[in-house]
Amino acid sequence: MEERRKCILKTRLDKIVITVVHILMCGVYLFELLVILPRIYEDSSSVGKNLHIVAGTWILFNAIASLWKFVLVDPGTGSLILPSMLKPGWRFCWKCEANYPPRSFHCFQCEQCVLVRDHHCIIGSNCVGYRTRRYFHLMAFYMWFALLYANLLNMDFVWELFHSFGSKTLLTMFMPLLAWIFGVAEGETLAMAFFSSFCILAFLYGTAVILFHIRNTLKGRTTHEEAKGLGAKYNLGLTENMKSTFGNNWKFAWLSPLIPSPMPGDGLTFVEKELLSQCGKNL
Repeated sequence: MEERRKCILKTRLDKIVITVVHILMCGVYLFELLVILPRIYEDSSSVGKNLHIVAGTWILFNAIASLWKFVLVDPGTGSLILPSMLKPGWRFCWKCEANYPPRSFHCFQCEQCVLVRDHHCIIGSNCVGYRTRRYFHLMAFYMWFALLYANLLNMDFVWELFHSFGSKTLLTMFMPLLAWIFGVAEGETLAMAFFSSFCILAFLYGTAVILFHIRNTLKGRTTHEEAKGLGAKYNLGLTENMKSTFGNNWKFAWLSPLIPSPMPGDGLTFVEKELLSQCGKNL
């Protein structure tokens, strides 16, 4: 059962970041809906246009739903009070004054030890941990997919702007505010240049992020374990690694954050590769 966090968006910066993220996501959606699609489809009742509207709305909904699931769900507290003994592989957190299991670490932003801590994500002001890793991946995927979709729709405009490549083109695409100040771009051209350049740059950054985390997921590692060259013993193969991120219902859980998919295990103990191999041989 997923537990909700007791306190979300604790600082002013957290609130500013999530507000800006929502503005950008909805801004790109409205830009594609109100500016780009009418340029592609002159007929407002076009079947193609309506399909794009349905697809875009579905992507936006899943991106926002994934973001809020990530914000609201507790990543899993790794601190358990054990005053008389320290279990093998466990460590003591001086900040929490409690013991915490392997693969867990203290997060100073969340002010707690987090189970299977990957990293702290500033976008959702929460840690990517045992219960939130699925929602982080879905959030990253749907934001990346939305940017890919937007860039494909923007191709005609980008080509129109770039076919006469020059200093004014570079200024308009990558520094639209400066282009507006110097009078190079105005009105609709400025807005289109701003959103198009944002989609391109954000897509490139998002591609790097999602490839890095997909690679870690397929290897059954967290970001910390990848950086330290650890975690090879938790690589149990594609199926088990996908379950450790997306839950037991991993084949369908990636379609939407609202699809139930309970996590395997408890986040305190982990099956290791060697043990799994030995069990397979014995069988």
